[in-house]
Amino acid sequence: MGRKFKRNTGCLYILMIFIFFTVYVQGQNNTKIELSNSTLVSSGTDMPFWMWANRDGMVRPTEAFLDISWLGIGTDGFFKNKNWHYDAGATLSSGLGKENYLQVNQLFTAIDHKGWKLECGIFYDELQFGGLSSTNGNLARSRNARPVPKIRFSTSCYKPVPILKNWLSFRFEYDEGLLDDERYVEHVHLHHKSVYLKVIPAKSWEINMGLEHFVMWGGSSPDNSIGDMPTDFKSYILYIIGSPGDSDFPLTDQLNVAGNQYGTYQLSVSKKTDEFSLHFNISHPFEDGSGTMLENWTDNLLGVFLDFNNQEQFISEILYEYVNTKQQGYKAPRYENDNYFNHGVYKSGATYHQMAMVSPLFSPVSVVDGISLGFLSTRFYAHHLGAKGRFMPNLYWKGFATYSKQFGTYASPYGSPVEQVSLFGELWYKNPSFPFDIKASLASDMVGAGGNNIYAAGLTVSKTW
Repeated sequence: MGRKFKRNTGCLYILMIFIFFTVYVQGQNNTKIELSNSTLVSSGTDMPFWMWANRDGMVRPTEAFLDISWLGIGTDGFFKNKNWHYDAGATLSSGLGKENYLQVNQLFTAIDHKGWKLECGIFYDELQFGGLSSTNGNLARSRNARPVPKIRFSTSCYKPVPILKNWLSFRFEYDEGLLDDERYVEHVHLHHKSVYLKVIPAKSWEINMGLEHFVMWGGSSPDNSIGDMPTDFKSYILYIIGSPGDSDFPLTDQLNVAGNQYGTYQLSVSKKTDEFSLHFNISHPFEDGSGTMLENWTDNLLGVFLDFNNQEQFISEILYEYVNTKQQGYKAPRYENDNYFNHGVYKSGATYHQMAMVSPLFSPVSVVDGISLGFLSTRFYAHHLGAKGRFMPNLYWKGFATYSKQFGTYASPYGSPVEQVSLFGELWYKNPSFPFDIKASLASDMVGAGGNNIYAAGLTVSKTW
């Protein structure tokens, strides 16, 4: 796991002790344990896209054979007065393949008081759209990489706005995390905040509008002309408000903004009835003024999600997404072209442990001497279809079909676009009278002219207590 993991072992031990103490003191009100083992085999030197994408960094793409085991433990409950709720959990995973690995995917504790929540550690974001989205509904925030260790203060639900509470409510998050992997700039902090408003214009209708903002700040660059980035309180304020840097910052930050700033505007419109829920959503990326001023207005994720409110029918949920990132502020007045989620100073870009923290369609990740150097292609368009349901009693299915066309970047365009069709199918047998759950999966990547098609199969056996 390397020297950078060791920096955080003290914090991890403290969290483990806290989790144990919480479980012990509260009498294990609701405790869940899950043990799982998966075997994946590919016909090529890598795994197909949907065998590794959006799996919380548990599956490494560069393996042809992989045996993965993971153990998850979680507990939650209330303190005596019922106004305070706690959560704690841990997930440990290991992989046996060309390169063996052992990693902590979750290790956290959280306390919630009447919808105001404080979380500490390594934890997953909530899964959106039934797990069918190519990027969890957000171009800048997926479940593709391992979660970053952080502290988060947030609302655990929408809170009504005083006076307007009958039709307007809000939620927010404020995080400070640490990118502790092997990367070009070391000791980098990751700031994140989000604010969402929910409007209920009529019965059964909802409109959600939000802003997601990320900032990579601080750190030490191996480039002697840059060196250590400032981390004092005055500089921190410049980072989080998206202001240009002062004289303590590298020249690029003085001319543009402090740190590596990126994010999305989010919009969703929902119609809910007793028979179904229909959601339309937009995720619009920004990196600088051209994005925040919508001069890259053609670049979006557009999604439609239909939930039939019945997990026991043949199609219970279905989703379609169209993603376009080709424009990137091209020839926008006053601004240079963007290169989404890459950066000139923080050269590892929006990656963590060599995997995209953003949509996995930003691919492939450039890795040199074990260090990520960002994405080789950030200009692409893609169509994605996902669906799931019940095939027959105790047998459930899920499927993905994704077409993408990658163009590279403006600075380093591909000689010719790379087209790819990625398919995935899964059958899941779960029967209360059978001791284990069993999943069987097939996946393939079919690449355009000059590429190599690859196929893979997987088998997972799991048990939950």
